[in-house]
Amino acid sequence: MHDVALSGGAHMKVEEAGAGPAMMLLHAGVSERHMWDPQWEWLSHRMRVIRWDWRGFGQTAHVPGPFSYGDDVVRVMDALGISKTWLMGCSFGGSTAVQVALKHPDRVEGLVLVGSGVPGYNAANPPEVEALFAQADAAFNQGEIDRAMALTERLWLVGPKRRPEAVDAGYLARARELLARADRPDNGAVSQDLEFVAVGRLGEIRVPVLVVVGDADVPDIVSAAHYLADNCPEAELHVLHDAAHLPNLERPVAFNAILDDWLTKTVR
Repeated sequence: MHDVALSGGAHMKVEEAGAGPAMMLLHAGVSERHMWDPQWEWLSHRMRVIRWDWRGFGQTAHVPGPFSYGDDVVRVMDALGISKTWLMGCSFGGSTAVQVALKHPDRVEGLVLVGSGVPGYNAANPPEVEALFAQADAAFNQGEIDRAMALTERLWLVGPKRRPEAVDAGYLARARELLARADRPDNGAVSQDLEFVAVGRLGEIRVPVLVVVGDADVPDIVSAAHYLADNCPEAELHVLHDAAHLPNLERPVAFNAILDDWLTKTVR
């Protein structure tokens, strides 16, 4: 583990394994770095893999003041002596990967975007899904944490189109563990990443891009996956059947097969 100093006095413990081309694994906002466990050992046999808990997640605390998750990626690269890397990000981890690719194109070899957002892209969800989000927000604001977490689980881990009893129990138990460690007090920290917009600029990403999304994910995330595939010049899209927002964790065999095939074609 490496201790990497970040802006504002923050520190992150950064884990790495393997040798070869570098790939950084950027976790989702409803999880922490161990969401990549089904890929970690396998990837370490072919690449140098790096992962950490974002500020405010898992073992990394927030510190007061402005910061950027995208800048943190570059700081980790610099601290580990990595001039260029592959980035695999899920959810807001994918959004951050897109940001880094646009702001620092000379530092990125390629992108794997899993259930990814797109900075500045907004698609409408059906009313019943928006109602679940509104209920979750209200529960958080009212201090009803158990109810808020249950609604968050329903939206992201189960997926709004499925029932919990139809989802693999082992996956759901593990995803719940990770979700429980996914958010820490902000301590006065303020992310500047909301100011960044990628819409209209995806054509600037001139590296290979693999887009993977579960067909049971939240509809606006499925829409974002198609937007990425349609607008990144070198993109390849795969939709995983019967998977929600963490398809690499829920369908690891199918996900790893897709990733293996793509890496074989693109990593030299």
